[in-house]
Amino acid sequence: MDGMGGGAPAAHDHSAHAAHGAGVDRLPGGRYHYPNGGWNGHMLPGSFFLAWGLWWTVCTFGTYLQSLAARRPFRTAGWQRLPWGARALRNAPMEPFVKLILPVAGILGELWLGHEAFRGLYDSAGHFTTHINDWQHSTMYLAFTISGLVDLLCHYLGAPQGTELAFLGMSFLSEGLLLIFHLKGPRVEVLLHLILGLQVFATVVAVLVELAAPSSILAASARPWLTMLQGIWWMETARIMYTSAPQWDPDTMQAGMMVPVPLVCWGMVTAAAMLLLLLVMKAVTERRLGRRLDLAGGGGGDAHHHPHAHHAHQLLPADEEAGSGDVELSGLIKTPVPVAGGGYA
Repeated sequence: MDGMGGGAPAAHDHSAHAAHGAGVDRLPGGRYHYPNGGWNGHMLPGSFFLAWGLWWTVCTFGTYLQSLAARRPFRTAGWQRLPWGARALRNAPMEPFVKLILPVAGILGELWLGHEAFRGLYDSAGHFTTHINDWQHSTMYLAFTISGLVDLLCHYLGAPQGTELAFLGMSFLSEGLLLIFHLKGPRVEVLLHLILGLQVFATVVAVLVELAAPSSILAASARPWLTMLQGIWWMETARIMYTSAPQWDPDTMQAGMMVPVPLVCWGMVTAAAMLLLLLVMKAVTERRLGRRLDLAGGGGGDAHHHPHAHHAHQLLPADEEAGSGDVELSGLIKTPVPVAGGGYA
C-alpha cells in the first residue's frame, strides 16, 4: 500500500526513530531511494481505487438518469449492480463479492505470497516484526473485506437502511487512521501520505452526507469523485517517491512546496470529467427517449422530442424491474419485444 515502513522494537528504541527519520538512501549519481514500500505497493491500490471510483460514477449516473426517465425519486446505494449481462448476474451482488475477495488476495500478497519473513506478527524475541507495515496494510484490507461481507448479509438477510454505507464509511475511516498514524520520513513523504489521509477522511464525510441526503445526486457524486482522486494520488505517490526524479528530491524545499499542486489539478480535472460524463450520458438517454430530462427539476417533459428519438414507450426497463435496482447502462433503453400470449419481453 505504501511505504508504511518498519516499526521500532517494542522496547521503543528512539535511535530507531532517528534512523527512520532519514527516510531515503543516497545512490551514486545523485539518485535517491526510499527503502520502505515500493512502486507496485502504491500502483496496485491506486489502480483499484481509481477503477472502483469510476465504476461508482458510471453506475450512479446511470441510476440517476434511469430515475429521471421513469419519473421516480433517485436514491443512492452503498454498492452498484452490474449494468449488463443476464438478469441473474444483474440481480446478483457482484460488487460485494469483489469487495470480499480482492482484499483477501491483498492480505495474502502482503503476508504470505513470497514474503515468508512477514507471516509472523512477532519475532523470536517477542517483539513486533520489523515488517509491521504489511500488517497495517492487511488491517486496511480486512476492513473492506468486512464491508463486503456486510453488503452480502444485508442483501440476503436484510438490515436497516443505510447499513451498507455506514460500514463502507467505517472501512474508509480505518484506512485513514492507519495512514495518519503512519506519517514519518522526509517532508515530501509526510506530505504525500498526509494528503492521502485527508482525502480518505473526506470520503468518510462524503459517506455521512450520503446517509443524510440519500436522494441528492450531488451527495452521491462526492464519494466516487474522492475515491477516484484517492486512486490517482496513490499513483502520484508512486511516481514522486520511486522514480528518483530530481525535481522531487526530498532534501529540497521546493519539492515539498509542490506536493499539493498535482492534487489540486487532478481534483479539478476529475470533477470536470465527471460533469462531462453526466452530460454525455444524459444526451444519449434523451436521444433514445425522445424527450428532454431536466437535471435541475428532476424530471422531463414529452413536449421536447429529439428528431432521432425512438417511441416514447421505449423507457429503460419496466418500472417494476427498475424498482428492483437494475441499472440498464448498456444502451440505457431496451426496445420492447412482443412475446406469445401478449405483453412484451
